[in-house]
Amino acid sequence: MKKGFLVAVMILFVGLISGCQTTSNIYTYILDEDFEGFITLGTSADYAPYEWPMNVDGKTTLVGIDIEIAKEIAKASSKNLKVVNKGFDFLLDDLENGKVDFVLAGMTPTEERAKQVDFSMVYYEAIQVVLVKKSMLNTFNSIETMDLASVRIGAQLGSIQQELVEDTFLTAQKSFIQSVPDLVMRLIDGQVDAVVMEKPVADGYVLNQSSVAIASITIGDPDGGSAVAVRKGNIELLKLINIVLSDLIESGKMDQIVADAVILNS
Repeated sequence: MKKGFLVAVMILFVGLISGCQTTSNIYTYILDEDFEGFITLGTSADYAPYEWPMNVDGKTTLVGIDIEIAKEIAKASSKNLKVVNKGFDFLLDDLENGKVDFVLAGMTPTEERAKQVDFSMVYYEAIQVVLVKKSMLNTFNSIETMDLASVRIGAQLGSIQQELVEDTFLTAQKSFIQSVPDLVMRLIDGQVDAVVMEKPVADGYVLNQSSVAIASITIGDPDGGSAVAVRKGNIELLKLINIVLSDLIESGKMDQIVADAVILNS
C-alpha cells in the first residue's frame, strides 16, 4: 500500500450519514434506503484514527478509517451497516460466535489469530511505536533503557501490542487494559512510563497532547499492518472484502480516507 498520504485541504469525511442511530453500543448507518437488512461490523472504538466516537449534528456516532472502510464493504454487499462497539479482546470471539459478520479494529493479522478467524489483505501498513512523556525522550532511547524493573509499560488488552510488550520487555512492569485513551491518561498522570501503539494512533495523541512524544525505539515488525477479519471459511465475504480493499487502494480513495480521519482527529 502506498505510504505518505496526501493531506486533505478540506475535511470531507465520506458517509457521515444523517440517518445514523445508536442504542447503547450499537450504531446503525443507513447508506441506501433501497438496501434491505444490515451487515454487522464488530469494532472497539477507542483507537483513533481507526475508530472513535464523535458528536455529529448533536448525536454520538463512530467515525474513522475503519468505519469508512466498513461502509464501503456494506455498500458492496448491498446492505446498510450496523456496528457493535465492544472491548477489543471480545471481538474475535464475537466474530467466531456469529454475533458480527466482520471485524475492523486496526487489527494486525497474526498466526495465532489466524487459527481462529480468516484475514483479508493488509489495507494499511503501520509500524509500532512507543509513546512516552516528552520529558523522558532522552532517558528512554532504547529497549535496554526501558526494560528495567522500575519502568511500567502499557498496551491494549488482547492486542498485538500486548504481545510485543510481553515478548520485548522481560523485566519491566506491565499494564494491560482495554481502553487506549485510559492508557494514555495513565501515561500523562505518571501511572505508566510508556505505551506501545501503532504510529497513526500515537501521532494523534502527539498532536493533541503536548506532554507526550514518540520515542526513537524500533519495536515489532516494520512490515506489519491492519486487516479485516471474517469467520473461518467465509470465503464469499472475504473475497468481496478483498475486492473492496483493492479498489480503495488502487483508486487512491484509501489515501483520502486516512488523510480525512487524521485531520478529523487533530
